[in-house]
Amino acid sequence: MINRLIVMLALLLPLMACAAEQPRESFSLVALQLGDRQIQVQLADTPEKRAQGLMFQQSAEPGMLLLYREPTAISLWMANTSMALDVAYIGADWTVAELITLEPFDKTPVPSQQPVIAALEMPRGWFARHGVTLGQQVALLPDATR
Repeated sequence: MINRLIVMLALLLPLMACAAEQPRESFSLVALQLGDRQIQVQLADTPEKRAQGLMFQQSAEPGMLLLYREPTAISLWMANTSMALDVAYIGADWTVAELITLEPFDKTPVPSQQPVIAALEMPRGWFARHGVTLGQQVALLPDATR
């Protein structure tokens, strides 16, 4: 009986190590100009930061900009993300190309309809409350807020 318990523990230890929480990325804040409004959002500008995104965070505030080096076709989903989000896919010309809604914990990928330079994730309803529309200009402001 004790031998079985030891064998089971020996088999479970590697699985438990895999399940241990991975280190989470930390995000700097950057300033964006969105129409006539200036906001600060978290910046995800590496593959690791974009992969983590808002997962495991308790709030979508202050928002997050997933930034790419060049226009790329992307898909977003909500694995391990507990809050409802609205997302603006930002085209290569730095205008709002698409506005989409994402549901908490939904693992269904929602692709951009075209290559985009960024995706701006905000709490559900934020874009509507602030009058953000398709074609609106977006600008990443200088490093003053990093």
